[in-house]
Amino acid sequence: MVKRCADALACQVRDYRSAVGGFSRNAHRYLVSGFFQGVGGGMLATVFTIYIKTAGMPERVIGDVEAAVAFAAAVVCVVGPPLVAVAGYRVLIVSAIALMVAARLGQSLLPLAGVLVGLALVIGLGDGFLRAINSAFLSESSRDEERGHLFSSEFVNRVLAGFLGGVAGGFLPTMLAPRVGELASYQVTIALGALLLAAGAVPMLAVRESREERTRLAQAYVGAVRRFRSWRKVGKLVLPQSFISLGGGMVIPFIPLYLKQHLHATIAQVGLIQGSASVVLALVSFGTPVIARRLGLTRGVPLLQGLSVPFLALVPVVGSIAVAVGALWARGALMNMAGPMVNQYSMEDVPAEDKPLVAGWMFFALNMMWLAGNMAGGRLMEVSYAAPYVPAVFLYATGAGASYAVWHRSVRRSAARPTRPAAVVETAA
Repeated sequence: MVKRCADALACQVRDYRSAVGGFSRNAHRYLVSGFFQGVGGGMLATVFTIYIKTAGMPERVIGDVEAAVAFAAAVVCVVGPPLVAVAGYRVLIVSAIALMVAARLGQSLLPLAGVLVGLALVIGLGDGFLRAINSAFLSESSRDEERGHLFSSEFVNRVLAGFLGGVAGGFLPTMLAPRVGELASYQVTIALGALLLAAGAVPMLAVRESREERTRLAQAYVGAVRRFRSWRKVGKLVLPQSFISLGGGMVIPFIPLYLKQHLHATIAQVGLIQGSASVVLALVSFGTPVIARRLGLTRGVPLLQGLSVPFLALVPVVGSIAVAVGALWARGALMNMAGPMVNQYSMEDVPAEDKPLVAGWMFFALNMMWLAGNMAGGRLMEVSYAAPYVPAVFLYATGAGASYAVWHRSVRRSAARPTRPAAVVETAA
């Protein structure tokens, strides 16, 4: 048994090694770029909310900054794909990174509320472009037989980068603060994180792409917009998941600040916690296919989301960093397992030409709820650091219940409905 497992593992390693060696140059460049972006982003995620609070601004500014990023990213994500034909992947990706770098450097130099929120809109523009086109770029840069390995490699690459970025984001201020002061140590860390983002643009400058393929993709996108008919599917996705997104927006962006200000964690501990969280979430994601097979999507997603509720409720009532972090990791693990299942369900019974638009509209709608949660969460934290968790727990529970009610009822209706031709079923999705 052990020998068979070892042989299977060795076979998987050889398979991946062979696949990685066969990736296109564009794919390799994107992986290198993504690694630098991930490390820089991990550093920024660790220190940025703490930086705003240390600069003397209220928690509502943190919520407004996060909301501005979410708003701009949502808008750009909807209109981004057609721009591929106009500018191309290379120009859009490099320009998006440049916008984010310039805005992050500005935020590190000028800790003023209006400046931070205004530059957050610029960051959201860059983030929205990257989100809108990265999957399409990876797909275009790979052959059918290697695409699964490429997306898996990109996932592992992102997890490793997030871990290193989180740890670095906690280590640098700890090392610098005795020399330059706490606020300046965060400013230097943010600036270094921005420079790592800038390093991610360098590999993309060498990308080679086909003008004809870009034009074809854009034309297909425009045609899909005109023929889109999956609004019912979008509604079934957005209705229950909006509760989850609203609740998550109230608490998730504020976790580093909560750990430091409420539980009195050091910035080094915050960085290690943030970095390790990405590894934990990656490991548990391997359980997603098992749950999807055993329970199905319409039962598995509500179960995982529902199980996360007690852990979220536990966070604000404990005074121990270890217990709070364990609860946060458990909540994140359960929601991280549910995420791919939600994405999988969103693509079921949807015509091929509607799939990009379903994903885009879902991202837009949920980001709007996320930004509402950001703004509400920042203001509630001014009352108490535990206050946002009360409505967030209620919203998570409501979202889980709504997922089961809406999705499972639709499955029962489909089962009771007489069989119809496939084309008719797809149109009704």
